[in-house]
Amino acid sequence: MKLTDLHPRWIGAGGEGVFDAEHNPMPERHGVGIILDCPCGNSEHEHRLFVPFRNPLDGGEQLSNQQGWERTGETFEDLTLSPSIHRIGGCAWHGWIRNGEIINA
Repeated sequence: MKLTDLHPRWIGAGGEGVFDAEHNPMPERHGVGIILDCPCGNSEHEHRLFVPFRNPLDGGEQLSNQQGWERTGETFEDLTLSPSIHRIGGCAWHGWIRNGEIINA
C-alpha cells in the first residue's frame, strides 16, 4: 500500500499566537512529523497515526518530550522512517514506511 493512500499530512508547530512556558513566542515550524490514516484499516471513525521526526523537514530540532523517528525523503512518495512503527494500545499496528510504501510487520 502506498503512503499517499492513507491521506498523509505534514505536521507543523508553533507560529502566531503560540508561546512556550515562559510566554516567549514559538517560531512557526514545518514538517516536524506526519499524520496519516492508520495502516491497520480501521475506518469506523477517524483512526489516525502521528509520527514525530528526529530530523524535521525544516532542518530544526525535533520537538521536545517526543520520541522521534529518523526520516529520509522529502515527499510522501519517497519518505522512509526508521525504526519500525509500533502503535501501543488500540489496534497495535506494527510496520514500516519505506520509500513511500507501507509494509506490515
